Amino acid sequence: MAERCSIDFLINQRSLLDTLVTAGGDHADYMSCFVKGFCEANSRSGARLLLREPAGTESGRVLLYACPECGDISCGGYSVHVSQTDNRFTWHAFAYENGYEEPVIIDGVGPYTFEKQAYEATLNKAEWLMKE
Repeated sequence: MAERCSIDFLINQRSLLDTLVTAGGDHADYMSCFVKGFCEANSRSGARLLLREPAGTESGRVLLYACPECGDISCGGYSVHVSQTDNRFTWHAFAYENGYEEPVIIDGVGPYTFEKQAYEATLNKAEWLMKE
């Protein structure tokens, strides 16, 4: 297995992956959508989370965590619906999905709302930090 370095999402000082794994009862062997050395994929993830590109999944959710070996949804991963109002982005309806079965909604997680400027700055910083 290749070593990967990715940035986790922290919500209220807690790992979002830990929150999803605890609520969903799955394992924690995932990497986030921002991975060191994968500039193009990181840029695409940022654009999807900013709603500048389609989500990239049939469910319309953006993939937050995926297989650390291949990054493919078919190995399973955690995703989220992203919505935007004028000054805020909201993450809601978190799910575990694999692209060939119905997504399994993770109850009790979110919604999380972020102020637009801070959200954009955080995603841009994540992209920048994960460059080669």
